[in-house]
Amino acid sequence: MTGRQLILEELRRIAKNCCKLLEMAKVEHLDYRPKENMRSLRELGNHLAQVPAVDLKIMRGVPESEVQKLEGSLMRDDPRDWCAVMREGVDELAHFVEHLTYDEYENGSGTAFYGRTQTYAQWLLEVVTHIYHHRSQFFTYLKLNGYNVNTRTLYQ
Repeated sequence: MTGRQLILEELRRIAKNCCKLLEMAKVEHLDYRPKENMRSLRELGNHLAQVPAVDLKIMRGVPESEVQKLEGSLMRDDPRDWCAVMREGVDELAHFVEHLTYDEYENGSGTAFYGRTQTYAQWLLEVVTHIYHHRSQFFTYLKLNGYNVNTRTLYQ
């Protein structure tokens, strides 16, 4: 198995785990916000679900205005819809990465609207890291709201 395949496998695995967490969110907690300057559970759930699709656009150099439009179009009020957004984004991202030649994947690069340039191999790792970051936040929000989540929840 190549490094690319391993990272794509991890992307799919972590997305599946995120869906388990996302589907736990109850409507009555969606406005929960640990502090005024932090995202609400609704905002965080939407952001986490959107990471694969949005980061794909960012790595491909889409202007910020288009990224913001995409984020708006992917916004869902019902937590049960967040997983569909995440799965579709993972499928789209995986399709893009799988169809790069070895040289494109290792040496081709994309530049984000905010100026960061990385190879596609680096971008893929960045997306997985981004998902892990927000999964941790979401887990903490659930924990703070009394949900029955623990370490096993993260690794099942």
